[in-house]
Amino acid sequence: MMINTATGPVAAAELGPTFMHEHVCCADWSMRMSFGARFFSFDQVADAAVALYTKMRDECGVTTVVDGTPINLGRDPRLIRAVSERTGVRFVVSSGFYYQMEPGLMFRPEDEIVELLAEECEHGIEGTGIRPRIMKTAVDVPGLTPYLRKILSAVGRVAARAGLPLFCHHNPALGDGGDILDIFEGVGVAPERVILGHSGDSDDLDYLRRMLDRGCYLGMDRFGYCDITLSMERRVAAIAALCAEGWAHRMFLSHDLAAYLAMGGGWDPADATGQSPDYTLIHTQVRPALAAAGVSQAVFDQMMVDNPARFFTGD
Repeated sequence: MMINTATGPVAAAELGPTFMHEHVCCADWSMRMSFGARFFSFDQVADAAVALYTKMRDECGVTTVVDGTPINLGRDPRLIRAVSERTGVRFVVSSGFYYQMEPGLMFRPEDEIVELLAEECEHGIEGTGIRPRIMKTAVDVPGLTPYLRKILSAVGRVAARAGLPLFCHHNPALGDGGDILDIFEGVGVAPERVILGHSGDSDDLDYLRRMLDRGCYLGMDRFGYCDITLSMERRVAAIAALCAEGWAHRMFLSHDLAAYLAMGGGWDPADATGQSPDYTLIHTQVRPALAAAGVSQAVFDQMMVDNPARFFTGD
């Protein structure tokens, strides 16, 4: 099966080591259009992203990245393609909507939202010819509001119609993963086609096992935020425990980092995030910690290589 990327289709077997949730940038388009270079510079963000992803490729051998930026989080297909062309890293592009309430979606009928998303999945994004290969949506505080139920239903309907898998940002502390999966199942998306993102923010093994028992994948995908949410030690311990129970085939590892995260500070990608993005963290720190916890190299490779290929093909 061929997998659409920003620079063209690739066979699933050729994806290689894959981070299933990263970002080139998250920069709101209305802010970009209103404030121009005071908020965003395409060339400088591209240069910063190229340096970071080249380091990842050269030092870690990661060849594919899923850019999990939905439309209303500042998705930029031209920027993603430029970074891909300059680095040789393949980028899978997302479609869908994030959890914030948008006036343009609030009163719009669900059927209209479905058609908007389906059109770009079928014909390409913004005239670029780039077709999404995964749907993206999100739930966080304050949970599954009526508005978000409509958005999740619409995104799920498009995923089912286009035959695409789906990533859902979720907050495991809310414990609503089962309700999220119910919505997707109700519109024809089987749990095994869904990643419950940010599941690694929790080491509540009972909750994580319940989600795995439903058949979904878990995104253990916020290793870039260990100092903000759950510590690296607790994340690693949870993953190691689930691997020991035979769940390695249902987990993904990622950082959820962006070369430019436009959410505070100055616009420059070097200082805007308050952090130094590093896409080598999983290989330089997490992999040795997992090994010390009893996770073999073969199991690590399963999460990095085998699982992404199987998830995209639906096998």
